[in-house]
Amino acid sequence: MKLNALLNTLGFLALAATPVVAGTMAPAPKNPIAPAPANDDLGINASLGYDSSYIFRGLNMGQHWVRAGLDGSILLVGGAAEDGAGTTSLDWAAQFGTFAGDQDHFMPGAGAQDASFQRLQLGAAVAHDFGPATVSVGYTYFRNMGSLNRNAPMNDGQEVSLGLATALGPIDLASSANYDFVNDSWYFDVNVSTTIAITDSISVVPFANVGYGKNMNWQFPDNSALATPASNGQGITGWTAVTTGVNFPIQLNSRATLTPYIAVNIPLGRTQNMGGTALVAGLPDTPYQSVLLGGVTLSVRF
Repeated sequence: MKLNALLNTLGFLALAATPVVAGTMAPAPKNPIAPAPANDDLGINASLGYDSSYIFRGLNMGQHWVRAGLDGSILLVGGAAEDGAGTTSLDWAAQFGTFAGDQDHFMPGAGAQDASFQRLQLGAAVAHDFGPATVSVGYTYFRNMGSLNRNAPMNDGQEVSLGLATALGPIDLASSANYDFVNDSWYFDVNVSTTIAITDSISVVPFANVGYGKNMNWQFPDNSALATPASNGQGITGWTAVTTGVNFPIQLNSRATLTPYIAVNIPLGRTQNMGGTALVAGLPDTPYQSVLLGGVTLSVRF
C-alpha cells in the first residue's frame, strides 16, 4: 500500500489513506493498510470514487464530486533490506474528476447559475526508502476546466513537491512542501493516521491533516473575487484547514478494495475569514465554512 498513501498525499483522492485531503505530496506511511497477498500483476491500480464534497486544501469547492483514476509504480532500485529499505521507485498517477450536476459553491444563486468544474491531475514522483523514513520528490500538473474555470477564472497549476514519511510505532506521519510555480503559491501539510485491524479484510483508519499556505490562492488569480482576501487582493498566508475523519478499507479480494469514509473539514484563520469577504461581494460563503462529508472509493489492482 506504499503507493496508495503517496498518491493520496499527491491529491488524487484515489485510494484509502486520506481521500478528502487533496493536493499535497508526501511518501507513503510505514504502516500499510490491510495489505493484500502478493500478486503477479502489472502493478497498476484503477479507481472509481465519489465524495459528497470536493475539498481542495481546506477549501470546499462544491458537492457531488465523481472521480476516476489510474496509478502505478516502477521499481528503479531494489533494496537489500527485508523491510524495503534502499528501494527507489518511480510512482505515477492520473485522475479526472467532475461535479455531478454542476454544483459548485462559488457562484451566487442556484440552478442555472451553478458552475460546472472538471479537473485533470497528472503526477509523478521518485521515492526512496531510507529505512527510518521515505523521501520523495515529485511534480503534479493540474488542468482546470468547466464554466467555473472560464467565469472565475482559474489558472492551471504546476507544482514541484518534497515529501517525507515515517512511522512512530503504529502512528504514520507524512509531511509535504509544495510550490506551484505558475501561481507563485506554497502549500505545506502534515498528515497523521493509524490503522486498526478489525478482521483480516476490514480495517479502521482514523486520520487528521492540517495545512498551511504562503500566498495560498487555490489556483485563482490574484485579481479574482474568489478565494482572495479583500485586504491585499492576493493569496493568504496562514493556516488553511484541519481535516479529520475515519476511513474503513474493506478488502473484497486479493485485488479489489472498497473504502468508504466520513470526515469533517474545518477552515482556519484567514481561510474562514474569507467567508465574510465573499458575503460583502454578494457571493456565497459556503467554500469557507466547516462541512461534514463522506464518500467511497473502489480500487482494483491489475
